[in-house]
Amino acid sequence: MKRTFLFILRTFLLLVGFCAALWIFLPWREVGTAAVSLGSSVLEGKGIRLACSDVEGVEGGFTMNGLSVGGFVNLSFSSVTLRPQLLASLMSLAPVCEVAFQGGTMTMGQKMDLGGGSFLLTASPNEVLLEGLHSDGDFSLDGFLTIDPARMKIGRAETAVRVPSSFEENMNTLKSFLPLVKEGNGNWFLRRQEGAN
Repeated sequence: MKRTFLFILRTFLLLVGFCAALWIFLPWREVGTAAVSLGSSVLEGKGIRLACSDVEGVEGGFTMNGLSVGGFVNLSFSSVTLRPQLLASLMSLAPVCEVAFQGGTMTMGQKMDLGGGSFLLTASPNEVLLEGLHSDGDFSLDGFLTIDPARMKIGRAETAVRVPSSFEENMNTLKSFLPLVKEGNGNWFLRRQEGAN
């Protein structure tokens, strides 16, 4: 029994060591270029346009420069950096990635500054989780939310949303589509509990 356990442990450590070595020497620029191409074709099928001017490799990941995503809401960023998290991915048996962005803007009726920010993304077949979500622009976000990839709909959410005063009226309209609650001048919360419609 002890021999079997030691064999399994050694095999596991060897596998982890191999994955870690592979991780260190990955050609991140090529990985990023392939990810942008795949993401673009998947989103195009859902009526969303993704474009990127350049991809460069960085330590442990890649940066997409001049990234824009267009659909009902148009988003653009001067740069978005993705750093896949190997250990967290192995532990959760789902891809986990640290995402940081700079120079973000969002256009939804009017153009608003998202600034810089970050979140931790965990993607499983049934749910995409964005936790530690934060942006520091005029349109700011703080909290977490999940997205149902099949229906492209928000699942669970607890996110503080601050908007410019010029966008307040639009938020009242968005309440028809999103689980938004107003609390004070310019302060909104995106809230939905598990199991809610």
